[in-house]
Amino acid sequence: MADHQDDEHVQCDHSKRKKNITVSQELENSLMQKEEFSLDDWTQIYENLPYNRNTGEPSHALVTYINELLPSEPARVLVPLCGKSPDMRWLYDRGNTVSHTDLQHTVEDVPFGKVYKSRDEQLQVFVCDITQVPRGSLGHFDAGFDWGAYTAIRPSDRQKYVDVVRDALGENFRYFLEVCHDGPPKAPGLPHSISLRTIKLEFGVSLKMRVLATKDVSAEWEVDTFFNSFFLLSDQDL
Repeated sequence: MADHQDDEHVQCDHSKRKKNITVSQELENSLMQKEEFSLDDWTQIYENLPYNRNTGEPSHALVTYINELLPSEPARVLVPLCGKSPDMRWLYDRGNTVSHTDLQHTVEDVPFGKVYKSRDEQLQVFVCDITQVPRGSLGHFDAGFDWGAYTAIRPSDRQKYVDVVRDALGENFRYFLEVCHDGPPKAPGLPHSISLRTIKLEFGVSLKMRVLATKDVSAEWEVDTFFNSFFLLSDQDL
């Protein structure tokens, strides 16, 4: 897992929002209209939006699609921009090697940041600017779980982010990708609406892509069109 020191992720699953408050009302906050976010901004987002708070439970999407993501376990799993996500501990407890929990750990300096490791080194947290990670520095992973990270990265950094992720994925990988798409043109703030064409161009046109689920969230956001989809990407047939 690689954690961005300035840009954590925002998830598009709005099922746990405040009672009687619509998503559009939450986004009326000027913070959510920004295109550039500081560390303090992300802290406010996590504190103010209830569906971003850690509950101690793994993501529903991870539990639902674990067999598609990891046909066999244990495996080595990348969880980019995960912050303090319980997903890491859940994967670790299943015997996988995951790249902050309450485990005893060591801390090492690396050229691009710091890495926190559990004593058995099966859980590693990189604290860094993910767009500045040199090629080959993270090793190779069998799978990746990207729940809202790709959709939250600023567009100018997105290809750099994808390049780091792709470099870290080994042969015959599987990558879970959550994407918000077909949103209102030129809508400001998060999450970014990313076309399916852009996904293919940025991750690689040769990759195989399977749609796991798609939900029309336009009513929740009070806009004419907006969709939230889960994809599975691989370099092999799915």
